[in-house]
Amino acid sequence: MGQLSSSETKDDSLKHDYSESELRALFQARAASLLSKGEIAAVASRVNMKDTDEADAVLTLTDLAALLNLSQAGDNSTRVTKDNSTEEHEGEEDVTNPEGHSLRSEESHLDALVAVLYRSFTILGRLPFLSNPISKREQLTMRQFVLALAVHLGGVAKVWPDFDYLKILFISLALIPSNDSQQETDEKAAEYSKDFKSPTASAQDDKEFTLQGPQRPRRPQQKNTIGQEYEAKYSVELNLVSQETTEPIRLASRRIKWESFMPLCNYDGIDVTKLSVSSNDLLQLFILLLMAHSIPSQSHTMMQRQIWLLISQKWTSFEAVAYSLLRYIDLEITPANRTGVSVSYEAFKHGMENAMSGVVEESFRKLVKTSLLLSSVGSLGHNDQLKSIVKDVPSKAFNSTRLVNEATISLLSLFAEGLSVDVKIMPQNMVELYNGAQSGFSIRSLELKIFKWQAPTILLVSGKRLRNKTILKNRRYQQFDLEYPRHFRSSEDPKKSWQSDNDKITYAVFVKQPWRNSNKTNFGDEESTIMCLLPRFDIFKSKRGQLLAGRLIYFNNQGMGIGFGNEQPVNKNNTRRHLPGSVSLTIEANLEFGIFRHIVNAGANTPRFFKTSSQDTVRDQDYEDRFMITDLEVWGVGSTKELDEQRKQWEWEEKQAQARQGVNLRNLGEERAFLEMAGLVGNQGSGGSV
Repeated sequence: MGQLSSSETKDDSLKHDYSESELRALFQARAASLLSKGEIAAVASRVNMKDTDEADAVLTLTDLAALLNLSQAGDNSTRVTKDNSTEEHEGEEDVTNPEGHSLRSEESHLDALVAVLYRSFTILGRLPFLSNPISKREQLTMRQFVLALAVHLGGVAKVWPDFDYLKILFISLALIPSNDSQQETDEKAAEYSKDFKSPTASAQDDKEFTLQGPQRPRRPQQKNTIGQEYEAKYSVELNLVSQETTEPIRLASRRIKWESFMPLCNYDGIDVTKLSVSSNDLLQLFILLLMAHSIPSQSHTMMQRQIWLLISQKWTSFEAVAYSLLRYIDLEITPANRTGVSVSYEAFKHGMENAMSGVVEESFRKLVKTSLLLSSVGSLGHNDQLKSIVKDVPSKAFNSTRLVNEATISLLSLFAEGLSVDVKIMPQNMVELYNGAQSGFSIRSLELKIFKWQAPTILLVSGKRLRNKTILKNRRYQQFDLEYPRHFRSSEDPKKSWQSDNDKITYAVFVKQPWRNSNKTNFGDEESTIMCLLPRFDIFKSKRGQLLAGRLIYFNNQGMGIGFGNEQPVNKNNTRRHLPGSVSLTIEANLEFGIFRHIVNAGANTPRFFKTSSQDTVRDQDYEDRFMITDLEVWGVGSTKELDEQRKQWEWEEKQAQARQGVNLRNLGEERAFLEMAGLVGNQGSGGSV
């Protein structure tokens, strides 16, 4: 990465030259100032910061897990020191550093996840300079962690108008450290010790930040006339020129026009199209985000308790749905090859925008804010007071079934983000209406269970892909096959390369309108949605238009079953025939067999009620999923009235928690120094001349 060149302006006084190390320190200070005092106080309290000098302290894997409350270690604060050592409170076992391989034995499944987050936070902490070589031994510092928080909480968008969260997240996951030899590492360490004096080396030095002192060496960029290497300078635009020779770094950082700083605007020249992310790393990230997404807004103590409960008890079920979501991004990923397959930025962006629109950023923000507020409230000793002031509204117990659990609901809720109606899909407002395994697989039984429910419902049907033995010998299926028109010729093999005989197939359908008998006329509005949950995730939204309204669904109790995306079946004069749509799900009358059809180039007379897949591989393919039903369930989605009341309570509690943080800032004691480092309290702070 060469020196940044900028065009001359009429007023050269509005520019100033800074080195890379100076700009990095300034941007870290600017990012810290974008966090609230309460958020900074929470971080300081969690790691037990003693003074500003420790802002360059190194965080270990366990420190990061504790800061994010991803382990039971998060219940105890960790003492982080400048010499990279960690003092742990009683009750904590010895833990590893970033070069180790495990945390605690009971949390071993978190190892890979925390390692991914650690590397990502370290990369984000290098902003705005991302393209310099990364050493495998590089570790996360407290300053870098604070900068990464500003990214995940969205604060950097205030000084970075073109900030693209998905893009910067992908870069942080894709950049892989290089393997430095031990000799190279030792040489770098010696050079660092010899030539670099930290701007925060002492309390006295921390008061001012001058441009004249020695700077941390970086990758050589230029040589002078006698061949000596020196650090390149960047000509940076300023909002306002200071008349002071030196000033606090927080003020200097605010004078810079970061929105015009090219390494920030162009992501330091990184060509993101040439990067890729390990699919296994994405899997770990999806598990965490789906867990966070599945937890409704409530008291932070309750939210954190539920996150840890999911991590410790529901990891396997969330891993299964995360894998299904991963296959939406790349259909060729399998359990056998996922560690060796990488995902491109184009595939990542397409998948996130179509399947998890806004969910990634929202879930990361929820995770971070929950951890920080819980840390701060706990450290200030107000948990008992808060509990006495605000009581959680008791919610009904959620009992999972063979098809529906917390992980399934998290996946189901993804489609609700795109609905025009306010529908919240969460365990607290899901009501089991019908379960074929308990009530029997009978359309009459199904009718009795679901027709009285006057709110939205979700029907889930699951089974095993039909094999040739069933197709050739099962008479009930053969009768159904006669009534269901074929699309593929008998000489064709309808199975695609990504379909397996061993697949478990699960589809879900969101039905907003109440169910009713529709033996002659269909029902269903434009909010109706078909989702594929297994063996891969996919969403098939209904088409819009008045001509299609009320024609998407039928419930036929006269021998023709249930259809989504079909025309009303023919059943008269001893003639029985289904009329499947181009994208449709058909369940035969005995609830024994199901067919999902996806035909891209269907005939002119074929009903078209649902859109085709948006998945890259599937969207242009004709295929069918034919399966023998093993489970069928219908769940009601409850009213949001009680949820709104709960939300008001929880929002009030959060305001109270934040207010208490502000009131107690003067009493933070040792943690106050960390706030001064961020430029949020006091008049001190390392500075920079402009």
